[in-house]
Amino acid sequence: MRTTIPQFEPYLGQEEIFQVNEVLRSGWITEGARSQEFVKRLVALTGARYVSLAPNGTLALYAALKLLGIREEDEVIVPDFTFLASATAVVLTGATPVFVDVDSATFNILPELIEPAITKRTKAIMPVHIYGQAAKMDAILDIAKRHNLKIVEDAAQGIGVSYKGRHVGTFGDFGCLSFFADKTITTGEGGAVLTNDPGLAEAHLYFRNQGRLERGSFIHPRLGYNFRLTDVQAGIGLAQLDKLAEIVEMKRKNEHFYRELLAEVNQVTFPTVDRDSERVPFRVNILVADPEKLGGFLEARKIGVRRFFYPIHRQPCFNGHNSRVSGVIQNSVRAFEHGLSLPSSARLRTEEIRYVCAAICDFFAGTHVPSR
Repeated sequence: MRTTIPQFEPYLGQEEIFQVNEVLRSGWITEGARSQEFVKRLVALTGARYVSLAPNGTLALYAALKLLGIREEDEVIVPDFTFLASATAVVLTGATPVFVDVDSATFNILPELIEPAITKRTKAIMPVHIYGQAAKMDAILDIAKRHNLKIVEDAAQGIGVSYKGRHVGTFGDFGCLSFFADKTITTGEGGAVLTNDPGLAEAHLYFRNQGRLERGSFIHPRLGYNFRLTDVQAGIGLAQLDKLAEIVEMKRKNEHFYRELLAEVNQVTFPTVDRDSERVPFRVNILVADPEKLGGFLEARKIGVRRFFYPIHRQPCFNGHNSRVSGVIQNSVRAFEHGLSLPSSARLRTEEIRYVCAAICDFFAGTHVPSR
């Protein structure tokens, strides 16, 4: 067993090295054939009609919002429990993120809190499929339709995740994926924008490619930017897609083993699994009375852990001038106060999971790991 168990590490190997070497040998390292193949594979995976690449998940969200016309004086409803980028992408457009509370069981946005947050300035909703579990898209779509609002799905943690048989990121006007190093598959940095609307798809192609559809032309019909990826990253992505089924299977198996070993530890609770979502465990999460104390105990034993997301409305960078809070936020705060992410890599070995669970049992004196 390794002397240190990291909280997370990407599932990389010789396949990714081969792809990178082949790209370098080809002499074509910007977007090219591998990027095109990566897009085709993402279309096949997600079922979206159109997919185009982005430099990262944050800029994918920003591009989607901009192309939907979100601008200064507008408001976008965002769950309070998410990574900061969901909200900062809104701020980048000049608009105001409006924070609403989340479900205490799944940590996804509560649909019933969306409507009270809507004002004349509200233009969009940004559901986040947090920790690899889908938000309640039926209810969110219904609200958006009744109030004529756009939907940008933050599916950064949702690769391989579906809601009632349909891949997340394909319900709204846009959906956005991330391929950061800790995602289910990675390209190091990178993202993708999904849509089923041909007009929006074309608009994003102009936006991401300096206002033109093809490179090599110096005629730019529209304003645009360089939001492209490289074939080096796309090559890594192709190798990762080849492993996706294996990665998902291992992540699910590992979480199941954690749940089995900690089933008799009354001080540990696992978050609820929503049966409408075909979930991919982005993290192995537990809820305890004092995650800071338990986390320190585990880190002293060389076990990597991570606290849950800090409630966005409490982030120092947000205030009454650049954001708004709708209603009372309790569940987001409670999740942070009790949540801890355990080592979650697909690379985890059985003996490492057993070691982590044994350490948790040591912390809660009088419990033990089953001898299976």
